[in-house]
Parts: sequence; structure tokens; C-alpha cells
Amino acid sequence: MSFVSDNAYELVHANETVTSTLAASPNESVESVAEKLYGKHVKRGSNLKVGEHHPTPADLDRVVECGNFTSRPSDLFLQIYGEVLRTYDFDPLANLVSPPLTASTGVIPLSIISVWEASVAADIITNALRELSRRAGERGQKIVVKIMYDRGNIKQIVKQHQIVPVSEYTSDSVKLPSPEEVPNIDLEVCNYHQPLLGESLGPIVEAFYDMALLSWGSALNPPLPTLSSPPSPAERYRFQGDHAHIAAKDLDRAKIDAKESLETHDYPNDLKGGEQHGYDVDDATEKANNEKGLHDGTTASKLSLITKHLNTTLQPDTKATLPEGEETEDFTPHILHAPHDPFPIAMVNRRPRGAIEYTDVNNPQDMAWLAGLHYAEKKVFIQTPTFNAAAVVEATLSAVRKGIEVILYVNLGFNDQGEALPFQGGTNEVVIAKMFKALEPEQKKLFKVYWYTGKDMRRPVNASKKQRNCHVKLMIIDDHVGIMGNGNQDSQSWYHSQEANILIDSPVVCKDWANGIRANQNTHIYGRLDDDGIWRDPEDGSVLDDMGSTKGGTFSSTAKGLVGAVKRVQ
Repeated sequence: MSFVSDNAYELVHANETVTSTLAASPNESVESVAEKLYGKHVKRGSNLKVGEHHPTPADLDRVVECGNFTSRPSDLFLQIYGEVLRTYDFDPLANLVSPPLTASTGVIPLSIISVWEASVAADIITNALRELSRRAGERGQKIVVKIMYDRGNIKQIVKQHQIVPVSEYTSDSVKLPSPEEVPNIDLEVCNYHQPLLGESLGPIVEAFYDMALLSWGSALNPPLPTLSSPPSPAERYRFQGDHAHIAAKDLDRAKIDAKESLETHDYPNDLKGGEQHGYDVDDATEKANNEKGLHDGTTASKLSLITKHLNTTLQPDTKATLPEGEETEDFTPHILHAPHDPFPIAMVNRRPRGAIEYTDVNNPQDMAWLAGLHYAEKKVFIQTPTFNAAAVVEATLSAVRKGIEVILYVNLGFNDQGEALPFQGGTNEVVIAKMFKALEPEQKKLFKVYWYTGKDMRRPVNASKKQRNCHVKLMIIDDHVGIMGNGNQDSQSWYHSQEANILIDSPVVCKDWANGIRANQNTHIYGRLDDDGIWRDPEDGSVLDDMGSTKGGTFSSTAKGLVGAVKRVQ
């Protein structure tokens, strides 16, 4: 039996993709194009088992041929990518991307590591649309914009993709601009939800485009003007100051530094609308304004600046628990990667699935995660808000028992009411405590678990307080292969939701990501759990007042979780 089947091999070497086919028939629905190319029915059956066919050197050579790589990927990357390709025998669109676009190369000039917080992101998007319309009008152009969101609607029981009327997308619950506000934009909005449970740069961008089309599903009205214009290969890639957009943003000013004023880090009022829209005519003007400076230079401590930056409108008065002067690395959310050659990148996504079952791992995302834990030789780092999917729990325990160091950063109390529901896997507190109990004393030394701890904190804070939460989703295997995207290590992401992630093969970028994680939080300093799954203060041995139970939920918590789940869908 071949590691990569002939069927999967042929799929990734096909000439046509959803994007290219749609370009020839732009008025056809994406769904019908995908069905013509790849069929409609998904095969079900027994789950794939990672490692059941140990790949030989010849097998890995065959995997190399299944991507448009400019250099040979590492064996670890090929082992993981090979396991991903096996899912195509069940469903050619399991990856939510046309198979020929699955893997190629790319570079990453900039990464942004962020906490999870309420923000003015929606206002920024709507104001950006208004500004885009203004600029397009000055150029005498009309811009086609497609926006897709997920809001549960009774109509989606019959049809998952619903084109949203103007009256709905301009309502108070969505607040996108009306056609009158953006006369130079042709805006179409799609609401995509899978009942019951749905929720870089370089050649790889073609795969992102294709994935977006497949997610849209419906006919595009009007069609996208760039459908028939794939991106041309870059003559060279630009980084740091050589990258016009990055250089113009002057990201050094985003660095929290004691020399800057408190006012510098306020969310500007102009992002919330009004006459002063806050957008410059061009990047050069923006850079000039940054260099000019807008404040009087009033100074404040580095810690107070960090706290002010992390506080949001939901909890603007949160106080730091870290003593002044104990900040270590600079708080630098923007990582400007040094110049590097293009490296292998593959999409490892999953299609949404509404079936009420919690075992199906026959999708690229789940297989990539499982393969990372299976093929690791030294260590695996994982950061995720929630950690409870049965498959990842077992794969993690297996890796530790084989002698692999597993470092796990999770949020204390994140969505406990929802995770305590039947079949959801359990809360982080319960799951971690059970995992420690399942390990032998020597094995526990390799299982290093931490509660996320904010940059201005010396103790973890329960996520239910909405003060210091983190939504990073990252896996790094043996310091050079990374998986990053929006997939969580919980039952929802593993078995139901649509997710998008990339698999990269770059020790340079993985090192930058790891350093960025350390610089932007205090988890590695203050978050470590003892080997019984309990956090204790390193100075006085006290436990957290807001620690959740490690023994499982109750009927009361389950009922609250059901109410919360209903509210989220509404």
C-alpha cells in the first residue's frame, strides 16, 4: 500500500481548480463548479490511523512531487503533509481547497501576536469600506467586495449559504455600511452557517483565494474581476524596511516602551467614525504623520503602558499584579521577520460537519495535528484556548509516553460552561488533571502545562473574568515545523467547525513565533502547573481563588452551558 494513493496523487496534479474553472464560467455557482470537478458525495468509514503506513524514503520522494516546492521540505514536513493527502481518498475537498493548490511556497514578512479581547475591529472594517469607496471614487473606479460571516438563521437548515439583503446587513446586529454610504463599492454579503454545529505571501495565496470561493459556495453577483488574473510569481520578496506597507506603518511605535506616552496607546476616537476618519491618503503620508508624532511626550512606566494597552472597553480598570520593574522581554506584538527564502507551506483545513459525533478525524487539520504529535522526535509546543478533544488528548499522552516533551499553554476557565456540556470533552481544568493522573511519575516531567498569564500579571486570571484571555492557536514541532490558524484543540474545532490553518517548514519563522509568544505573555514565567494539574503560587504555595473544578461539571453548570450555547447561536 502506497503512503500517497494514486487517486490523491492524480488529484493534486490535475490542471483545473475551482478558481480556474469559475473564471471560465463566472456566473455559475461555486458549489456547482466544485461538484463538477470533484463530485458531491463524501465517503465515510473507519478513521485513518496516523503512522499505520510508516513512510519510506521513496514514499517521501512521492510526497515531494505533490507540492509546488522550490526546495525540498524536511522529512517531518513531508511525513505530516503525506498524512494530510490521505484524506483526499475520502473527500477531494476535505481541505476546502482545490487539491492542486494544497501545497507550494511562501514567505512571512510580518506576524502579529495578539490577545483575545473586545475591540473596535468591526468599526475599523466598516470605516475602511467607507474609505475604500472614497478613494475608488477619486480614481473613477468601482470595487467589488464580498463579505462572508456566520450568524445562525433558520433558513440555513435548508440552504447553508444565504445571500444577505441590505436591510439585514445594515441592521444594528451587523452594521455594515449601506449602498448609499459606499457608492463606489459593489458589496455582496453571504451568511454561511452549517447547522447544527458550524461556526502569507507568495504562491500559497492562490490556495487562500480558492478556499474563500469554496466557502462562499453561491454564485458571485457580480463576479470577482480578478478571477481570471492569478498572481504572477514574485521576482523577489520584500521584508522589514524594504517592504513598503510595513515600512510605512512604522511599527516601532507599536512597541510598548517607557519612553512613549500613555496617550500613544489609546484606541483613537477616529476609528469609531465621525468626520475625522483617521485614514491617510497613502502610506507615505501615514509614515510622515507617525514620524511627526502627535503627543507631548508625557512618560509612564513600561508596566502601566502594557496594562493600558491590554485593557479593553469590557474591563478598562484591570490592575496589574506584576510588580513594577519585573517585565522581562519587550512587549512586541508585531514580529518583523528577517529576510528569508521561500519555504514550504501547505493548507491544512477542515470542512464544516454538522453530524452529532465526535470521532471523525478524516480531514487535513486533524491529521496534521495528529501527525505532528506522532512524528515528533524531541518536543511539541501547543498554545490553544481550550484543550479537550479526545483525539488530541490521547495523541498527547502517547507522545509523552514515547519520551517527547510536550509543552502546553491553555487558558484557565476558558468557556467552561460550554466545554462542560455533554460530549464537548470537559473543561481545561478537568482534562489536564485527568491527563496528569494517567501518566507515570517520570512521564509527568515531560508534560509541561501552563495557564496563560498576561504580560502584566504574575498569576493566571480565570478567563470568565474577561480580563486577560488569549486566543493564539499554534503548534510547533521540533522547532522547525509549525501549524498556525484558527483551529482550537477542542471538540468543536476537531469534529465540527470549518477551520483554516497553514503548515510551514521554517526554523527561522518558528523560532520567531516561539520568541514572540514568550515576549508577549508571562505564561512561561508564572503559569506552570504542578504535576497534579493544580497551579500554586511559587512563593507561598497558595492556589487560585478562581480556579475551576478538576472533578467535572454538575447539572447546574451543564444547564448554564446550554443557555450560553443557545445565546451564541442567536
